[in-house]
Amino acid sequence: MPPLICPSPNIVDQTFPRSNQELQLVQNALLKLTNLAEEERCLILLTRVLSEFILNLEQAFCWEVVARYPEVQVIYRVLAELGLQQHGVRRVDVAVVKLVHTHPLPSGIKSNTFSLAWSEELGRLYTLHSERCSAGKFFLGIACTSAFAGEQKGTYENADDLPTFPLVGPSEVDDLDDSLEWDVPADTQKRKVSFNDAYNRIVLLGGTVHSPTGSSHYQVRFVGARTWTLDANINPIPERFLKQLEPITRQKIEVIKYVLLNGKWPRRVPKI
Repeated sequence: MPPLICPSPNIVDQTFPRSNQELQLVQNALLKLTNLAEEERCLILLTRVLSEFILNLEQAFCWEVVARYPEVQVIYRVLAELGLQQHGVRRVDVAVVKLVHTHPLPSGIKSNTFSLAWSEELGRLYTLHSERCSAGKFFLGIACTSAFAGEQKGTYENADDLPTFPLVGPSEVDDLDDSLEWDVPADTQKRKVSFNDAYNRIVLLGGTVHSPTGSSHYQVRFVGARTWTLDANINPIPERFLKQLEPITRQKIEVIKYVLLNGKWPRRVPKI
């Protein structure tokens, strides 16, 4: 499932003066970002401040410059659609999250009211993200404007070496972790999986059961993975045997047990 990608401040903030070159860069980056969301390779993350800023763009927009800067109209249209659409966008309110530190700005971003608000919102978001991910693993990245426009990826202004979300280009989006997780009840780990549970429901995990010849060992085959043995004489199935399915199915043991016990997959819920 897709990771979360938050736009860099200059993708959203169209405060003038802006050069034609910068506007073209932003337009290209914004179109690439929305295309990735349409392809379901990412979800565009908007905090409350970003959402409100986008929705109020019409009042703040400098329409008199459209004649000189045609990119402005394209940028505004795409942002306006982004502010209203549901599919491909994740909205998160971090107002109640404690601010430990502000998030560094990407290099070249001007310090103004919006970029400082972005920095604070992303700082709160970093605190929230840190509570829901393993060390060193990110399911949220910051879209580098230059990289998304097909140019060299930038860096952060980070003299204090503060922790940051990864600054990413389109080719790095797929390297981020999934932004959704399985909603598995806590008592699932304590429950036992019977032979019949596994025999009847292993197909949901991609396995095909092959009957034994002269023994109690059923061979469960998976496409592109090794075969797993299911023994009719071992009931319930020991946890250590079920854990053998983790590398085969690429699922954690709690998800495997939920599927085998319930005959369906658990719900997917946002990590934040």
